[in-house]
Amino acid sequence: MKALFPLVTSALLAAAGQAAAQDVTLRVHHFLPSTAFPATDMVEHWCETIKTRSDGRMACQIYPAMQLGGTPAQLIDQARDGIVDAVFTVPSYQPGGYLRSEVFELPFIAGTEPVTAMAMYEYVTEHVPDEYSGVRPLWVAVGDPSVLHFKAEALQTMDEMRGLKIRSPGRYGAIALEQVGALPVQLPANAITESLSRGVIDGVMIPWSAVRMLNMQEETSAHTVFADGSRPFTNSIAMFVIGERAYDRLPADLQAVIDEASGVEASRQMSEIYRRKGVEDREAAMERGARVHVIDDAQYAEWVKRMEVVRQRWIEEVDRSGADGAALYETATALIAKYENQ
Repeated sequence: MKALFPLVTSALLAAAGQAAAQDVTLRVHHFLPSTAFPATDMVEHWCETIKTRSDGRMACQIYPAMQLGGTPAQLIDQARDGIVDAVFTVPSYQPGGYLRSEVFELPFIAGTEPVTAMAMYEYVTEHVPDEYSGVRPLWVAVGDPSVLHFKAEALQTMDEMRGLKIRSPGRYGAIALEQVGALPVQLPANAITESLSRGVIDGVMIPWSAVRMLNMQEETSAHTVFADGSRPFTNSIAMFVIGERAYDRLPADLQAVIDEASGVEASRQMSEIYRRKGVEDREAAMERGARVHVIDDAQYAEWVKRMEVVRQRWIEEVDRSGADGAALYETATALIAKYENQ
């Protein structure tokens, strides 16, 4: 037994060394403050999930607020190039970089947040995977519908939009605003509140869930919204992706942990968080005495009519990129209908 003991000890130490060598820390980068609810309730929650399911063998080191440098538009490239392992970002922050995915941000196409997220996850992984070459989408988080927020007076008619400087979150949101005579202004989210305060912009197109997150509640007391149950004017779609290099380095069992924490169901859950936050922020605004104007059916029909040019412009741009824009539009709408009917 004495002769055997050193051999057993050596074997145990070797096994412990192998286990330690398999431990993984994923470097996760995103553009939000560490206290923002998507950072805590989505990114941190997902990281805790994979840590628990891997029995502590896999964890995240999270770098919020672009701490590792670059801009939000560069985040997916950072994961692709191996600068970081995984990122949470909005693909459309990179203008034209994820053109085929922008179909879900077109006016009046989306369903509810969870429905749109599930549809988009299937779309990006099954129908346009080449758009994400070098990275692996893990889940989609669809924000609650963008509405129009103003400092003092809610707009009653479309004509009142003419000439107003409105912050738009993306390219197609900007094109949509142009159709009603507004002057779209591209600003990063962290510049919105100050721009409202200084009068640089007259209003902002952004979801309810961003109002308190960006401390906009003191600068916006009037809101123009579409009726509950109508398809949203537009929304912002975030995505969590891991670089293929980082994923491929993982042992098969840790890849399985990530796979099980990702996909259609994870996309539904993350987008449900956005939906709940949107409801909470709207209720909080009403409690503060906010003035809310709901666009009536006749005005809604006119908005939808004006937005046809936006859809056509996207189809034409996709066609020029070498894909079939009309076919991809039909695929996206069919997927939304599929998940609405489940």
